[in-house]
Amino acid sequence: MASLSGDQNRLKHLTSAKFSASLSSTLKESGGRASVWEGRMGDKPIWEQIGSSFVQHYYQLFDTDRNQLGAIYTDASCLTWEGQQFQGKAAIVEKLNNLPFTKIAHSITAQDHQPTPDSCILSMVVGQLKADEDPIMGFHQVFLLKNINDAWVCTNDMFRLALHNFG
Repeated sequence: MASLSGDQNRLKHLTSAKFSASLSSTLKESGGRASVWEGRMGDKPIWEQIGSSFVQHYYQLFDTDRNQLGAIYTDASCLTWEGQQFQGKAAIVEKLNNLPFTKIAHSITAQDHQPTPDSCILSMVVGQLKADEDPIMGFHQVFLLKNINDAWVCTNDMFRLALHNFG
């Protein structure tokens, strides 16, 4: 298994200095365990801390400058947005930049994170969003995070508004 310092080295090339600093701090506080998947910080496993840091970073960028989200995707990444599929960094950023609102704010209600057998992190987010003057709406989003070439990236992203028709 890789040492924690090796994991820190792989994590240092993340998508932004803020996200990178958050994860580095998380790894340092974990107590030097044998691997990122075995280490813990308090009661939370490191993979949960990585997932939570990613979620915070993602929605901060989404709410302030969606164009910067391209840094977290690869050319092989996939996005499913309300049933529409997009592949590749350019197509994903184009979709996100052309959403029909100018101002948005996300509020996270709950988030769950799991390590996968191939050392990825699966994250599910439930929350509410407020776009322009529209009513507040619920949403669900799932991310699959993977360490590729010494950087954590989002390989898969699925988004749905939580709209129900009880009629």
